[in-house]
Amino acid sequence: MLLATLPAIVGAQAPTGRSSMPPRSTVAFVDVSVIPMDRDRVLAHQTVVVRDGRIVAIGAASSTRVPDDASRVNGRGKFLAPGLVDMHAHLAAGTDALTDPAGRQLALYLASGVTTVRSLSSPPSALPGQLLLRARIARGEALGPTLVLAGASINGRSAKTPNDAARMVAEQKAAGFDLIKTHGMFASVEAYDSLVAAARRAGLPLVGHVTPEYGLAHAMDAGQQIEHLDGWIAATVRDGTPAPADQIVVDPAVLAGVDTNRVRALAGEFARRHLWNGPTLALFATIAGPDTPDALAARPAMRYVPAAALAQWKAQKTDAAAQMPPDGARAFLALRDFTVRALHDSGAKLLAGSDSPQFFMTAGDGLLREVEAMAHAGLSPYAALETATRNPAEWLRRADAGTVSLGKRGDLVLLEANPLADVTNLRTLVGVMVDGRWLDAARLQALRDGVAGAANPGA
Repeated sequence: MLLATLPAIVGAQAPTGRSSMPPRSTVAFVDVSVIPMDRDRVLAHQTVVVRDGRIVAIGAASSTRVPDDASRVNGRGKFLAPGLVDMHAHLAAGTDALTDPAGRQLALYLASGVTTVRSLSSPPSALPGQLLLRARIARGEALGPTLVLAGASINGRSAKTPNDAARMVAEQKAAGFDLIKTHGMFASVEAYDSLVAAARRAGLPLVGHVTPEYGLAHAMDAGQQIEHLDGWIAATVRDGTPAPADQIVVDPAVLAGVDTNRVRALAGEFARRHLWNGPTLALFATIAGPDTPDALAARPAMRYVPAAALAQWKAQKTDAAAQMPPDGARAFLALRDFTVRALHDSGAKLLAGSDSPQFFMTAGDGLLREVEAMAHAGLSPYAALETATRNPAEWLRRADAGTVSLGKRGDLVLLEANPLADVTNLRTLVGVMVDGRWLDAARLQALRDGVAGAANPGA
């Protein structure tokens, strides 16, 4: 779906300019309630000071000094939490200018409180520009979330032989990519094993799909981080039940053959081996859920989508609905929620990812929907928020991120309401700090309006 949709998205152009870069400065959030995300708690009446992109002071508002040169942000009645992380995105081509598809994605991420984005492969033509954009953001020359980049997907179509897989890993390592993405579909298990071995030699994590030629157990042995809960149904059906090969399984007979005890046992194995899952619950709920194409197109975030792409998504939803019996679709989504609960209850780690832009999932809004889907699946608000804050920081080995504490990066969101009471309160965003640069509500609204105008000029 993504590859079919991206041309419609990237084709939109409009005469809007490059987003301006706010300076780093000393900022004090005064008398704010802090959600540190070290555990499920709120610290009331705090002052947090950020200087040169780092938290340099945090403590009681009554006793924490505000530097004379600090800009004060009134935090009374508001909540300060870590910036969010989208661990499954697909960055389009371009620069940080709103005239470019990539620039519009970056703006929408920031306008939703997303301060780090892991892009899991993009069209090959977009990749050189993404490396340049990552570097410019890191140097403070472009405004955007921190980017973590995979190269082009290594799969059975791009790597025909084991040697091809090894060569592509070496090339991506040399180019400076951060991880390896696979869609599977290899001609043999040997090709997958070559990919795994090459990624280990290169010191690059392997992330992505699981397909039948190697299966979930083999991917677990490889240490792969699994996306979409791929392979879970095939690995947990009772003996004698046909193992499905598809991602979306809506055959009631197959779903009835899933052994929930096997699901729990497999979740425990993921926890024991410290293996990770990015379930993309919200995307699959959109594909297989009961909402009509018109209802999905009426989501507020669709104002940022070019009309051609939105029409394509509506057609895709119509086609998908025609192929899914409602009872089977409901059972499929319920099983995915059950699997996520089993993973969490076992202590296995989960990562929030939107898989945007595709199928009514847009930059920023898609990640918020994923956190909300985690809560809908049965996770507490704190546990759901972990999947987009401290869990990604742990997977990315970012000791400077994921929580609000001394020395951590100035990647923060300021909210009107407490997300630990209800994760939908992440949508009450009134400001974002990214790498120590403060974007207030007016600045965020200007970003949103600029993207909307660029996506559908003249509308």
